[in-house]
This record gives sequence, C-alpha cells and structure tokens, in this order.
Amino acid sequence: MEVFDEVHFVRLRCQVRRTKYMAADDDGHGVCLSSQRGAHNTVWAVQPMEGAEGGPFVLLRGAYGRYLFATDVQAATGPGHGVQAAQQARPHPNTPRCMLWQAIRREGSFVIRSAGGRYLRANGKYVRWRTAVTVAGDDASAMLQWDVEVVPLRLDRPTLLDPPPQPMRRRRRPPTEEEVARQVRYIPAGVDGDIDETGWRTVRISTNSLMQLRLTLANLLGQNRSALHTTLCVRAGAYADLSPLLIDLPIGNDRLDIVVITHGTPGPGQHVAVPKRQCAEL
Repeated sequence: MEVFDEVHFVRLRCQVRRTKYMAADDDGHGVCLSSQRGAHNTVWAVQPMEGAEGGPFVLLRGAYGRYLFATDVQAATGPGHGVQAAQQARPHPNTPRCMLWQAIRREGSFVIRSAGGRYLRANGKYVRWRTAVTVAGDDASAMLQWDVEVVPLRLDRPTLLDPPPQPMRRRRRPPTEEEVARQVRYIPAGVDGDIDETGWRTVRISTNSLMQLRLTLANLLGQNRSALHTTLCVRAGAYADLSPLLIDLPIGNDRLDIVVITHGTPGPGQHVAVPKRQCAEL
C-alpha cells in the first residue's frame, strides 16, 4: 500500500499487456484498457481515505471526476465470477466498500484489491481486441497484476498557452448533437473558496467540446472574469473532490456540475491538484 503514499496521480499498466493502461472510458461510465498512455483518461487521482474499515484504502478518481467502482453487474468477459468495473459519482457521505482500493505487492508488481474482496483485472490476454477491465476473485492470474506509475504533480496553474491534452480515440466518427446534449450546472466558488449550494445556475449545451464549454461559461460569467486565472473543475456528486476538467466532456447526456475557481482562492480551490503536462483552462 506504500506505493500510494504521498502520491497524487498514477497510471496503472497491465503487467501482461504491457502497452495497455487502465483508462476512464470516454462515455464517462465504463473502464477499459488503452494503449494511449499520453491520454489524460489513463491518469487516476489518488485520494487517501482516513480511518477506512480494514484500511488503509484509497479512492481512485478518473478524468471525469468519477471514482473507480466495482459494480454488482456480471462481466461479459473474464472469469465467470467477475463483475464490471465502472466510473461512479459520489453523492453520499458514506463511501461504499467497492469504491475503496488498496495495492498489495505481488511478484514485482501489484494487485489492486477492493474492500469488497475482489481484484482489478485486465482482459484480452489471448483475444487481443478485448479491452474490458473487470473486478474478480483472486485466481492467481497474471492479469490481476499492475505496474503503478507515478504521474508528476504540476504545482503551478496551467494557462491558455499550454498545448491541449491528447484525447482518447475510441470512436471512428465524431459524436452527434443528440449523443452529447446535456445540462451543465455551474457555480463560481466564493472569495473564501466556499460553494453556495443554493447558487447553482444551469445552461444547456449540445457539444462535448471543452473549448466550447469554456467559451460559453466565460460569456455567462462576464467581463470581470480573467481567463488566465480561472479553472473549471467538475464535481461528480456532492461528496466528490473537485477535479480540473482537462479534456472534452464524456460522450452522453448526463448532467455535469462545474465549479469555477479563481486562482489564489482559499478553501477547496487551493487543494485542486493538476497532473503535469495535461492541463487546460477557461
């Protein structure tokens, strides 16, 4: 478990399929294997959980602000006792056991075990086009083993001059407006960094473009908002940590909650970490 100590971001690389990394699928719900190491979808934020039962444990938060979660849905690939891994919001203060993870050293790498007792598993050892990540019992398979790569933390805030992050390409065509139309709730964090839960405003968009969302919110927030000193963060549930929104929005119609943070703001804004070289701003 010491591999997660004092670490903010990691990538998990499959020990068997060594070019494959666990990634947050661009639908915002699934978890898959991707060979696109440079895509921000392969980066997971590490959130320690103090005093968790049987711990220590961590939460692993993906590119869209949602958490790695072991569902109770039977997986279509892998062992018969496996279930699907997913990205899950955190709307309640009590963290489910299947959202808590710990790393256990095994043969020079790690197995990633949930508090529910099952293990994170890659698939496709023989059928290479299978890229599902599932959660299954310990059958001593090498497909349970992962290399943990630490992603450096960027201490300064990103600017508009930063190159855009690499997208994860899993689709042969751009999404249609019907596939990405959604409500976006947004709220500027207060000067003290607090979020007034009664102050949410709503806008409807028909694109998953992060750039278009930035332009839309910049227009709604007015001229007094400095684009070079503002960061958009997604909050996936009332009890989720804030995550800088660094890539295009997930494909789908789920509502997104965006917190607009001014640099130097105390409170939650000062604790928003950004992985190095994978940054974007309003």
